[in-house]
Amino acid sequence: MTVRLVTNPHTDNEFQLRAEQFVERVESPEELEALLREQYHRARVVRGVTDIVERWYVYRDGRWINSRER
Repeated sequence: MTVRLVTNPHTDNEFQLRAEQFVERVESPEELEALLREQYHRARVVRGVTDIVERWYVYRDGRWINSRER
C-alpha cells in the first residue's frame, strides 16, 4: 500500500524531508513517530482515513499549527 504523508507545518521543508526519508524504513505510524522523536521530541504521526492511498498526518509539534502564525 502506498503511504502519503501530510506534514505540518508544511513550511518546514527539513521536517518534511526527514519524514519522507524515514517512511520508507517503517511499517506503521508508530514506528515513524518513534524515529522522528529522536530529533523532534513532540512529533506525532496519526493514520488518516484511508481509501486507495493511506495518509499519515505528521505533526512536528504534536498538533496541527497554522504556518502563517509562526
